[in-house]
Amino acid sequence: MASINLSSIHQYPIKSCAPVSMTRAVIDELGVTGDRRYLVVDATGRFITARKHPKLIQLQATLFDGGIALAAEGAATLFLNQRDFPDHYRPVTVWKQTIEAQSCGAIADNWISTFLGIECQLVFFGPRSLRPIRKQPERQVSFADGYPLLLTSTASLEWLQERCAEPFVMEQFRPNIVVTGNEPFSEDSWQMIRIGEVTFQVFSPCERCKLTTLPPRSTTFNPKQEPLRTMLTYRRAHEGGALFGQNVIAQNSGVIEVGMPVEVLEAAPVDIVRAVDN
Repeated sequence: MASINLSSIHQYPIKSCAPVSMTRAVIDELGVTGDRRYLVVDATGRFITARKHPKLIQLQATLFDGGIALAAEGAATLFLNQRDFPDHYRPVTVWKQTIEAQSCGAIADNWISTFLGIECQLVFFGPRSLRPIRKQPERQVSFADGYPLLLTSTASLEWLQERCAEPFVMEQFRPNIVVTGNEPFSEDSWQMIRIGEVTFQVFSPCERCKLTTLPPRSTTFNPKQEPLRTMLTYRRAHEGGALFGQNVIAQNSGVIEVGMPVEVLEAAPVDIVRAVDN
């Protein structure tokens, strides 16, 4: 049997920003340390993503000890220190959940508003922020869509590309953990895996949206709605949505590194995809 290994690790300091690729990462309760700890919101506190504002995908956000640097073409890099954030929390909404998020201050708000060309604010998942996972309320998630981590596999990507006439890359699926060496979509059946010293619960398949049709660094969605259209042909859930990748919850903290073996601890047959002619 071929070995399964960790192929790549990705962090998104601000929800919907450009990815940061890593060779090694600390995994904590909220996923990859620093992942989606910042969020752009509108004046009402509702979250803003690249689904409606694709320019966000061009934002380069880089974490440093105690802060974050924001960079974009045509703009001066802004360095923000958490110690300078005002002690002000405001309610923000991610999907149907309300979270008390810490303001990053007027300078950050002005920078991000100028970048996107709309009135908006930058907020932080601060020390007083709490957001329970809906189906596991004893565990927390930051500003990710619903779960701390997303796992995908290179084999599944290649399988999908073989059936899709339009080229695409893994970055369009915005994973945190990418594995290689398994059979296509064998991750559907995984229930528990281990990478290094960290055990992960493979919680549920991930339903995909139009963001998968946005090429890296582009602000134009694929006019043929690919690869989402192909996913809906071959990877449609019984309830109707396109599926690719797995929502994952770490069971403990630890360090993972590219190249580490991925051990499947528990697996079971599943029925999550409508029967199609493969």
